[in-house]
Amino acid sequence: MKISKEEARQFLVSHQHLDNAHPLYRKEGVLQYFKKVGCVQFDPLNIVGRNADLVLQSRIKNYKPEMLEELLYKERSLVDGWDKVMSIYPIKDWAYFHFVRELRGKNIRLTLKNSKSAHGLDYIENILETLTKNGALQPKQIGKGATENSIWGHKNIYSAIMDYLFHIGKVGVSKKLNVNKVYDLIENIIPPHILNAPIPFETEHEFFKWYVYRRIASVGMLWNKSGGGWYGTGIPDKKTRQKIFEELTQQGLVTAIEVEGISEKFYARTADIPSAPKEHPLPNNKDVKFIAPLDNLIWDRDMVSKVFGFDYTWEVYIPAAKRKYGYYVLPVLWGNRFIARFEPEKSPSHLSIKNWWWEQDIVITGELINYITQAMERFAVFLGKEQGVHKSVYEKLTFL
Repeated sequence: MKISKEEARQFLVSHQHLDNAHPLYRKEGVLQYFKKVGCVQFDPLNIVGRNADLVLQSRIKNYKPEMLEELLYKERSLVDGWDKVMSIYPIKDWAYFHFVRELRGKNIRLTLKNSKSAHGLDYIENILETLTKNGALQPKQIGKGATENSIWGHKNIYSAIMDYLFHIGKVGVSKKLNVNKVYDLIENIIPPHILNAPIPFETEHEFFKWYVYRRIASVGMLWNKSGGGWYGTGIPDKKTRQKIFEELTQQGLVTAIEVEGISEKFYARTADIPSAPKEHPLPNNKDVKFIAPLDNLIWDRDMVSKVFGFDYTWEVYIPAAKRKYGYYVLPVLWGNRFIARFEPEKSPSHLSIKNWWWEQDIVITGELINYITQAMERFAVFLGKEQGVHKSVYEKLTFL
């Protein structure tokens, strides 16, 4: 199958429900999106919303963070777990991640050993007994003890071991208090029929095949170049992935795609191809969307550069003096093109921004400013800014 870059962009935007052709509403829409893409990356950093909420606000009409909280910690339709990295995925997928939990456990035990903190594993029995007796707790409520070295940001050995128990599936996140996880025994979080379900795979290859197929859907289409699209424990190496691509293609489950002007071959799930914008053009309503820094659409930054002509780096880990743009910068999507990026600013009452950067070839029109204005107003509502958008935002848009 051969398509142009324009068609490739439209396919990806449509697959990600960013084009308004297949609108999503309320919590049912959140679940529908998770069912399609498998997972959304979680990051606790909250400048103008956490990453998962930013992903969902760009897709779910009138989205509120409370929707995700209820699906995670009241209705238990979704669960915190390790996928691409720390992520959120449908609770029904729990059994499918058996191999990931095994690999995570092996890797973390090695990290504990190398950091001279393996003695923390001796605390496991005490931790599980305390949770059994007292119910959900934060690590600091169970005990305190310094690690030899800081492990993944954990200075408390109990926190590090609770994290280990989380990754091997012995405990789960009962709820979050801001960025702090409250853990409970996994049997108090996962329903028995899911927790005790048999492992769906007899071989590691079957798991790899499922994982590759699922990961393609997380983005829409992917190539076999190593990069952000293939991050995650359990993702097979490039050579093994290629064999899986060929197998899935022969079975008709995946379609190989050639994109005009790009030498690398792409792969998309065959079931998703009919929804490509070639058959379903983008509607005239080209709402502006503000995209999360770790959004599924831009997991593979190299692919985004080649297909969309948009170069994006999340600069939160780059020293201020070396940043090209800013600390926490959001891409701006209009239709199937990235037209700008901006750095929002924390404010208790208004939506404010530090700066706005247009892409070089964008023609700024009154129509475009109107779409951006509407997007800013929706974003302010999502953030709960009672006084709306600060007037300085529109001044920056008008005169930049």
